[in-house]
Amino acid sequence: MKLHSVACVLSLFATSAPATPPDIPSLPWQERSDWINVKTDVTLPAVGDGRADDTAAIQAALDLGRQSKAVYIPPGTYRITQTLVFQGPAVGCLVVGHGRDTRLVWDGPQGGRMFWSNGVAYSRYVGLSWDGRGKAAVGFDHAAQQRFETEVRHEHESFRNFTEYGIRVGHQQKVASAEILYRNCLFEDCGTALAFLSFNDYDNTVDGCEFRNCGTGVLDHKGNFYARNCHFEGSRQADFLVGSEHGSSIRRCTSVGSRRFVEELGTIAPLTIQDCHVADWTDEEGAVHLNGSPVLMFDCSFSRSSLKGRPFGQAPVRLVNPAQKLITSNNRPGARDGLVGGTSSAKLYEIPDSQRRSGAITSADRRFLRDSASVPGRVFDAVRDFGAQGDGQADDTAAIQGAIDAARQAGRGAIAYLPTGRYVVSQTLAVTGRDYWFGGSGFRCGLVWRGQAGRPLIEVSDAQHVTLANLAVGNHDFGPMNHGDDIRVTSPSGVPCLVTLDEVYGYGMYQKAPDAHGLHFDRLSGGSVVDAVHVQGNLRITGCESVLLLFRTSYEGTVTIEGPASVQDGFIGFLTRLATQSKPTLRVRDNRSVVMSDFYNEQSDQHLIFEGAAGQAAGAVTIQGPKMHMFTQEPVFDIRDYAGRIYYGQSQFYVEPKEPRFVSRGTRPVRLILAGHFWYDTKPRFELGPEVKLTMMANREVPDVGVDDESVSALAAALHDLRRLGELDQRLASGSLISTQAQP
Repeated sequence: MKLHSVACVLSLFATSAPATPPDIPSLPWQERSDWINVKTDVTLPAVGDGRADDTAAIQAALDLGRQSKAVYIPPGTYRITQTLVFQGPAVGCLVVGHGRDTRLVWDGPQGGRMFWSNGVAYSRYVGLSWDGRGKAAVGFDHAAQQRFETEVRHEHESFRNFTEYGIRVGHQQKVASAEILYRNCLFEDCGTALAFLSFNDYDNTVDGCEFRNCGTGVLDHKGNFYARNCHFEGSRQADFLVGSEHGSSIRRCTSVGSRRFVEELGTIAPLTIQDCHVADWTDEEGAVHLNGSPVLMFDCSFSRSSLKGRPFGQAPVRLVNPAQKLITSNNRPGARDGLVGGTSSAKLYEIPDSQRRSGAITSADRRFLRDSASVPGRVFDAVRDFGAQGDGQADDTAAIQGAIDAARQAGRGAIAYLPTGRYVVSQTLAVTGRDYWFGGSGFRCGLVWRGQAGRPLIEVSDAQHVTLANLAVGNHDFGPMNHGDDIRVTSPSGVPCLVTLDEVYGYGMYQKAPDAHGLHFDRLSGGSVVDAVHVQGNLRITGCESVLLLFRTSYEGTVTIEGPASVQDGFIGFLTRLATQSKPTLRVRDNRSVVMSDFYNEQSDQHLIFEGAAGQAAGAVTIQGPKMHMFTQEPVFDIRDYAGRIYYGQSQFYVEPKEPRFVSRGTRPVRLILAGHFWYDTKPRFELGPEVKLTMMANREVPDVGVDDESVSALAAALHDLRRLGELDQRLASGSLISTQAQP
């Protein structure tokens, strides 16, 4: 699994800090036919001159029309004097502006809040600049009273000058807000930039954001989060205050001049700190305070020349709980007594790095916020320009294919666009060619199959620099359908493809039907790259060799990886992954390999299945899971003649089942490593054959087992897998043409 084999299709931007701090991008959208324009589509329109009170106009747009809607705020400065309320229950909505050119400024009472999302699920907030002017307490409130808010996105937004919170999640909520993605957002001069305050506000991903001069950057009181590729400056309290209920991670983050980098408040939720670089913290007691949850820290650096004119002072990592279990590898300072201080009763595990590899980040000055992003160009509207109906009755196949073909012929980032609606399709839609988009309005923009049984609904074939976005394809909400794959991505010509999938919703959520429909990546040519920014549903990967597949944020259904892999120089990686009510959550067949950094499992009937057969080369599975919870007594791990290494780390085995079962059958040798877990009212039950070598290391509530030089080397190899996953994330996020685009 060599990452460099396809690196020729990617390029890295310079990593040095810019002379002036970046802002969010300016996004020059072409207005869509179904957008509600606050300046033209309401009775008393907004002005956007910074002087007129535009509260009523924007509120009218939020209230207008059906539950699924898109509210468009053109460039301008909009003066807001009362809280804007997006009232649910609603699904599949969009509020979109032009990034730094669309400003909403507070001129209401001291201590007010600008925006309240009350139960608006599967929705997006893109390209908005919020300014509290030092008067508003809260910029954006996720406080659901009527509907579970899930799979929400904030992207290309800035939050400045809020006295309490830039974004607050869970305040006085009745229903949870979870699975929220914060991408390329800026928080500046806020009391707390981003806060998760309540139980069930889980699976928050913070990616590519920047935090400047806030009291606290990320406050997690009872939820859990995954922060990656974020930069912090001058946090007065801490960059991260971590009181997570389930496991969290901080990966590839940088910090300069904050009081502390991490202050852990809880004791039960494992934490991973990977490839983070901290400079010039101001707290004399250290940059990281750990309170007893199992922690893995690797590839991190801490540097400070002086503190108030005195030498370095305390070790940067301070352990305050005598029950602490800490795994470290390849950190700087490297010597244990230079890195870690505090209680002497804590147990430390040092994993040597024989390959002498480091992470993807080299300096605490590294920033990740992008101040530019491309948007789709010419819009080919399937309804307006090609006569599609979108009423769930008329056959819209020809109209949609006509829009796709027109965008393909135009190229240059054109888009075949589907307004909100339900579109009947009777023949497979063909997406091929290069340099265009096929996209809809979001979760309520759905394709319904009424054609021959077993055929794919969409086939993406030999596509290069093509993006599919904001579409629900074969979703079970639209009723039973007899098609095959929702989307099949393939490259039969042998030419490498480059495809992005972003907010594409397929079949699989809560269905417990792993072989039905879903997104299928089939026999992709060597050198192909798929960047799945956000997808939902069953995922099936078959016969893909020498291919890079990265699933940044993926939810629900079953992942199946299968097919011969005679050439192991590709890479299949997952960052944020959630499975609920699945059976199983993951199937790895044919001794394939996969790396998953934050795999959250809850309420599933069955978790992980690993299968192999004689004659297949040894594989390697590396998984970190913030939570493992199942209702049944099915095996948590079911190993069926798989050969190689299986590492599962940093999870919380939570309450059910009381005795998670680890089962094996077969004769092929496998090394199973369980490291850094918290066993919350549970204990493992092993039903393993002699072919399995078991290692239990650095777990809370259960003892070590089988820790030897061989197991330590195997764990070091797993850490190297996580490094390669981080490298791929950085290459695509920073350098690839297919992942620096913005989409409404």
